[in-house]
Amino acid sequence: MTVSRVLAHPSLAPARPRILTGSEGLDRTVRWIHSSEVLAIAPLLRGGELLLTGGSTLARAGESQQRSYIQSLSDRAVAGVAIETGAELAEVPPALLAEASGLGFPVIELRRVVPFVEVAEVINASLVDDSVVRLRSAGALSHEMSGVLADGGGTQEVLDTLARHVSVGAALFDPAGRVIATSGSGGVPEPELPHAPVPEPELPHAPSAMEAPLTLRGVPTATLVLYPGAEADVALLELAQDRAVEALQLALLRTRPPGVQELAAGELVRLAAGENARPQRIRRLGESLRFPPDGQVIGVAVQAAGRPTAFQGLEGVLARHGRTAIDMPSPLGIHALVSLRAPRRSARGVRARLIAELTEWSAGRTAIAVGPTVPELADAAVSLRAAMECLRQPGGGFAAGVVDASEQSVERLLLDDSFRGPAERLVREQLGPILALRDGERELLLTTLSAYFETSFNKTRTAADLHLQRQSLYARLRRAFDLLGGDPTGTPRALPLHLALRLYRHVL
Repeated sequence: MTVSRVLAHPSLAPARPRILTGSEGLDRTVRWIHSSEVLAIAPLLRGGELLLTGGSTLARAGESQQRSYIQSLSDRAVAGVAIETGAELAEVPPALLAEASGLGFPVIELRRVVPFVEVAEVINASLVDDSVVRLRSAGALSHEMSGVLADGGGTQEVLDTLARHVSVGAALFDPAGRVIATSGSGGVPEPELPHAPVPEPELPHAPSAMEAPLTLRGVPTATLVLYPGAEADVALLELAQDRAVEALQLALLRTRPPGVQELAAGELVRLAAGENARPQRIRRLGESLRFPPDGQVIGVAVQAAGRPTAFQGLEGVLARHGRTAIDMPSPLGIHALVSLRAPRRSARGVRARLIAELTEWSAGRTAIAVGPTVPELADAAVSLRAAMECLRQPGGGFAAGVVDASEQSVERLLLDDSFRGPAERLVREQLGPILALRDGERELLLTTLSAYFETSFNKTRTAADLHLQRQSLYARLRRAFDLLGGDPTGTPRALPLHLALRLYRHVL
């Protein structure tokens, strides 16, 4: 069921649900109904749940806790949260709604009391019944595709079997965006330009095209795209697509196995990403791929949210800046090395352009970390591992956008598991008097101090960044410094205080 269908279900409709934020997410698929009053529930969820809560805990929570609650649910790919208002919670908290609105996360107000246990039992039973039917259908598809492969069938025959079984148009594209095979009603036109977005047929109100990458020995080889109709069962298509990926990979291994260069590129990236990277081995393997040994290198790590995407066009963005090697360690992730063509004196500008182009390409669909520029190929692991570590902070959550790993060195070091305890002590030691304030004043002073330190104590820039009059900024800084025991500017206290300001949102 979609979120909108669940809200209209006879068991939940009496609660008079009202959409407060995230109306664009009402077509999200609900995998399960769960109810809980625990704010730290996100790690116990798998994603796809519609969470029901009575709101009693939210009523007692501070603004920062309310924001963190929504952020954690969004990071976990929860379908939405339905909050019951009444005696204990008169209205859904504004801070929670502001956070949800920024994330496009569905928040629903339940204006009448309904028994959550009964709602969950009825809807989950229906979901289970639907799941059993879908699993049987996917199992039958797997059996049919196995028979096709056993009879010597190739990619076209496997794709025909898939399209016929789920009654949708399907296409298989190579990494450059060229059509390998198509099947189903209408066919799919070939893109005119390499790396062009995968075309979609013009269907009124149809779900978006569903993309899944195919890899052979870690090498991105193809993209399977399904084109659902307006009434398509998306959950069934997801199962069918997963089963078809395995069969198509076997078929492609017969007809389009990766070449020596592609395999070597994947091995180079895996070496750089490994725990025990061997610089000389990286250097020799890179030279076989015509990576200059003394050329500057940047590592890039990319992570997709939700279903796998085809990362369409990513290789083209990277290739504009130098020779590339790519590995796909999982359907949701890509690691890459870029050997810059630019001379050393202009490397900074090239890296800035790369980050800007990746930001435009991502468009909020992926999380990307760009590692520091290292002076030679043998140091490639330093850059790539910095990017990989950056995506894992904080707490393994997903946050779309591009992050410069060079700017996150402190967080990556001090938020490592072995340093997390000392990092929290540092924050409390340096910021304790401000942390003890009420939510509103605390956030105001911490935001002001963070901006002041990030501009290297430039009051004019800080006031502009915060859209404040200078006198208002001076008043805030005086209040903060009074609490902290004086202005730390130009003293040994400036460094630990700056570190605490960078870390406090991650450890508290």
